[in-house]
Amino acid sequence: MTLPIPQEWLEPLAVGLDEVEDAAAEFGPRVQIESRLPDHRLLLTALRSPARLAASTVLTIRVDALRLAAQDAVNMKLTALLGIALALSACGGATTVASNAEALARGATVKTLDAGQLGSLPTGPVYIRMIRFAQPAGYVINSKQHVASVIYVETGVHRLILNGQPPIDLTAGQAIFHQSVAHTHLNPGPDPSVWYSIAIWSSSARGVPLVDPIARAAFESDDIVRDSLPQVAYSQVLRQVTLTKSGTSGAHRFGGLAAFYVLSGAVTFKIAHRPSVTLSLGDGVAVLPDVPLQEVNAGPGQAVYLEFITTAVGKNFEVTLQQPPAA
Repeated sequence: MTLPIPQEWLEPLAVGLDEVEDAAAEFGPRVQIESRLPDHRLLLTALRSPARLAASTVLTIRVDALRLAAQDAVNMKLTALLGIALALSACGGATTVASNAEALARGATVKTLDAGQLGSLPTGPVYIRMIRFAQPAGYVINSKQHVASVIYVETGVHRLILNGQPPIDLTAGQAIFHQSVAHTHLNPGPDPSVWYSIAIWSSSARGVPLVDPIARAAFESDDIVRDSLPQVAYSQVLRQVTLTKSGTSGAHRFGGLAAFYVLSGAVTFKIAHRPSVTLSLGDGVAVLPDVPLQEVNAGPGQAVYLEFITTAVGKNFEVTLQQPPAA
């Protein structure tokens, strides 16, 4: 018989046509390919959660015109995915997991501010640090070379000069990722500027004096052991999320290390297997990779916060979940 696979068990992956057909041939009649996209690529719906499928189940690879997943998924091996699915199919009859309306996003706007790539992370334990600068007009900070970081401007104008390159002017709400090079921070005026330097640092840097007297550590995470952070290349993304009154991000998980910092309002962070925490202006929290979470506006008006996500190349950036995170 052929059983439909519930949507909440599925995850779209962009996979090459030849690889799909080879795998289908290997597993024989228990795998069916329904259709092909015009560009000769396939959208594979692969098992994401354990499904109890009868031994006689035919696993159907359904292809449609949905948006392809991120390019990192192209490297996933279909044969391995089907092997896992077939091993699970001996467990018994199929079950259905219903979506929970509380897990759905509503009233949330996500804006990607900037992104970049790291060749690797610092060795040993690391931590996330967000340094806040309240910089008067005309004030100059000459910074030595340090870890790659993201500059985010909250108010005013910020001028960044990287290793003698032409200056880059950023205004409120803008951000830029920059690599580890010597650089200068200048407020060209006429108003004061508030901006942040956001980065992952070696834990050995704790206690080292900050670059300038006007610098203040706005948020520092606990030390993070490297078990969940392999020594590979990483992408870093800074996003700004706005929640309307009673809005929520919906249930999701990031494939990478995530840090959150509240710019306005109040936000409750529901994190799997941890007590919920409500943060207000100037508060932050860090979440390890692959941990389910959900952000909910906890104030009477709009809430705005930053997401700083560092993801190992080859992992999913973000996955939408069908159930709220379990406390």
